Amino acid sequence: MCKLKRALYGIKQETLVWYTMINSYLTSLGFAKSEADANIYHILVEGKLLIIVLYVDDLILNGDEKLIR
Repeated sequence: MCKLKRALYGIKQETLVWYTMINSYLTSLGFAKSEADANIYHILVEGKLLIIVLYVDDLILNGDEKLIR
């Protein structure tokens, strides 16, 4: 936990570390990265689309309400 906290908040490359971590987490869940923009991820679950947009250190979710929950 201490190494993670330091990596996220204590160095100049904190955004790269955060992006690397969130990228590996989302791809492990089955999300695919958009070819048009590296900050957009999408997944199709039971015919319903869920889109996640990364913006700085925030996530914007768009899709079916049940998938977002």
